[in-house]
Amino acid sequence: GANEIGAPYAKETGPLEVVRLENGNRYVNVDMANPEGIAHARDLGLVQSGLANVVMTSWFDETASVFDHEYKGRCFALLRHPIKRAISLFYYLKDATWEHTYSEVYQSLTIEEFAASEYAEDNWMVRFLTNQRTGGVYDRHLDLAKEVLESKCLVGIMEEFTPSFKRFNEYFGWNKQDFNGPVKMTDRGSCVGRVINNPDNAHPHPTHEEGSEVWNLLLQKNQYDLILYEHALHLFHDVQNEMVNSP
Repeated sequence: GANEIGAPYAKETGPLEVVRLENGNRYVNVDMANPEGIAHARDLGLVQSGLANVVMTSWFDETASVFDHEYKGRCFALLRHPIKRAISLFYYLKDATWEHTYSEVYQSLTIEEFAASEYAEDNWMVRFLTNQRTGGVYDRHLDLAKEVLESKCLVGIMEEFTPSFKRFNEYFGWNKQDFNGPVKMTDRGSCVGRVINNPDNAHPHPTHEEGSEVWNLLLQKNQYDLILYEHALHLFHDVQNEMVNSP
């Protein structure tokens, strides 16, 4: 795959190569977690090299430039309820010193202070799907984000991870491909079960119910994201449920 894990092994002038970690997982030596790294991967011909089976990134618009008319990509996205995501992110970043988004400021904030602050997410999904990173977000951005999801992405729902993974697997035919990774094809079922039941980055944290102060503060900043999430639910259950047989 190609994501941010290959960043420490990236070389300014190339060449592209696959790095095998101690756990057997393999990544291309590029950084897909920021625009500069994505542009570097594009210039080195990441997609044309055929080294990566999957590209993982939040930078939708920038990553589109890595592909071309001959080497096309198929997007899949796993969406989480935006309020639950923001709450989880806050508690995660209080501890995740290894993340590039970590900041010591989270250590001194309560969840209520975070929700009312500039650090809380502001319609993150709509912004990244429409490249509207700064300034206001309006109905036209929401409409465009809906169109992008519906026309460009196979949608999965984090709260329905098992059926979402099954749909991705069937659509892309992953279970029929031998990626020569650390897990044999015959053992993939148990591997998938482990990921579903014990995800590597799971981070237990307090919950805040709908209607609480924290929930309402975050809702004020993420109303468009919530509408987009509800549209994603519609796509997942009512529109794309027949797509698995037509990749």
